[in-house]
Amino acid sequence: MISTVVLSWNRADLLERTVTSYLTTVTVPYELVIVDNGSTDGAAELVRDLSIRYPVIKTILLSTNEGGEAINRGLEWSRGRLLHISENDIDYLPGWDTAVLEAFAAFPSLGQLSLFGPVPTDDEIWEMTPSVLRHAAGRIVYETTVNVGTTSVLRRELWDQGLRVSTIETGSSGSVKLPDDAALSRSVRQLGYMSAFAERYLVRNMGHEGAEFERRPTYYAENYRHKPWVGEDGWRDRIRKHEKRARPQRTSFLFSDETFSAEKSSPSPSCPEPYLWSMIDGWTAEVETLEFLYGLVRLVKPLRALETGTWHGRAARAIGRALMVNGRGRLVTLEVDCESHAIAAEHVAQSGLSDVVEVLNVSSLEYVPPEPVDFLLLDSDLSIRGAEFEWFRPYLLDGALVLFHDTSPSHGVVLDAVRDLVARGLLTAIHLQTPRGLSVCHYAAGPARALRDSEDQRTEAIP
Repeated sequence: MISTVVLSWNRADLLERTVTSYLTTVTVPYELVIVDNGSTDGAAELVRDLSIRYPVIKTILLSTNEGGEAINRGLEWSRGRLLHISENDIDYLPGWDTAVLEAFAAFPSLGQLSLFGPVPTDDEIWEMTPSVLRHAAGRIVYETTVNVGTTSVLRRELWDQGLRVSTIETGSSGSVKLPDDAALSRSVRQLGYMSAFAERYLVRNMGHEGAEFERRPTYYAENYRHKPWVGEDGWRDRIRKHEKRARPQRTSFLFSDETFSAEKSSPSPSCPEPYLWSMIDGWTAEVETLEFLYGLVRLVKPLRALETGTWHGRAARAIGRALMVNGRGRLVTLEVDCESHAIAAEHVAQSGLSDVVEVLNVSSLEYVPPEPVDFLLLDSDLSIRGAEFEWFRPYLLDGALVLFHDTSPSHGVVLDAVRDLVARGLLTAIHLQTPRGLSVCHYAAGPARALRDSEDQRTEAIP
C-alpha cells in the first residue's frame, strides 16, 4: 500500500531513529528504500548495516549529493499505491500509516499529504503556514496553497503523470543541493490535486526541535545559511523567539482522550499570542472556550439551552456535562450537515449524554423551539449568526444569555452583527479577546420592547 523512500544525508543517529520508529509502527503492506545522498559522517555505513539487520530494506548509496533528484531514484523502484517521501529526522508515531490511508480514501482530490499538522508543535522552532480545514467521511485535512515540506505522501497517479522531485542548488557555484519541496507542492496543485497538512502531527519532526539545534549548532547554522528564504539570521531569530515563549500545558479535564495543538489563528492586535490557547481542530471552539462554556453553564444553570453549528459535538458535550452535573436542564443542538450531525450524535451517545443533549439535523433558520430559551450559543456559518439571533429572539426569555463565537476582528461579519444588536438596544455584550473571539451577551427583552414601542410611536407620528 505504501512505498517509502527515506532520503539520508548525514545525521546518522537521527536516521537510525527514523528507520527504527518506522519499522516499529508501520502496520500496512509496505516497502522501504533508503537513498544515501553522499553522506560524509558515517550515515552511509549505517545504511549498509540497517540493510543487513532488516533485509526488507532496499538501499541506494550515492557517491555524491544529488539533492532532491536522489529521491526519484528510490521512487523508480516503488510499487505502492501511495508514495511516501521521508527525510531522515522523523520519529514515526503509532497509527500514522492508517491515518494516511484514511485521509486519501476520504479525499479523492488529495494529491499530497504532509505528515505534519497545521500548527507547529510546542517543541518545534518553526513557523505556521496558512491552511483551510476540509472535511469528508469523518476525516479532516488542512488544505494549503504553499509548501507542505518534503516529508509527505503522494498518490501514485501523480508519479505516473510525470511528477518528479527537483533540486535547489545554493551556495557558491551550487555547492549545496536540497530537495525543492516548494516546487513539488506547486506541481501537485498544477496537476489539479490538493496539497494538505494532516489533521494532527503523525510524526515528530526532530530536525526542527530546539534540543536538536542545541545538539548540532554548527550543522544547522550551515544548513540554514544555504536556505535564503530563511537564512542563518532568520533561523537564529526563530530560536530567540521560541526561547521567550510560554509553554502552556495542552490538557483539558473535559476531553482527556483528545490530542491538542496550539491554536492556529494568526496573531492580531486583540490577541497577539494565540499559541497560548489550545485547539482540537480548526472548527471546534478553543479548548479554553469549551471549558468556559462548561463553567458558565454550571454557574447560571439554564433550563433550556440551544446551540447552532454542532460540528463534531464537543461544545455540546461540554454544555451537556455541565447540565448533567447541575441535575437540570436540556440542550438542543442544530447541525445542517448530515455527516457532521451523525458524528456529533455518535459522540454525544458515547459520552452518555443523550438524556440531556438532543442533536438535530436541521437548518437553524428553520427550527422552531418548542419552549422558551434561556441560553443560546450561536456557532454555525459566520454569515448567518445575526440572522439566527433575529430568528430565535421571539423565543428568548428576558435575561437570557446569548453567546456569539468567532467575534475576533478577523471574523468581522460576526463582530459587526453583535455591535449592531448592541447599538439597537437588544443586547449588552462583553467581548472576550480569545484567538477566535467570544462575545457573552445579555438579552434584555423589557428595554428592547420599550425601545421598539418608542420607535413605533415616532413612526406613527410621521404624517
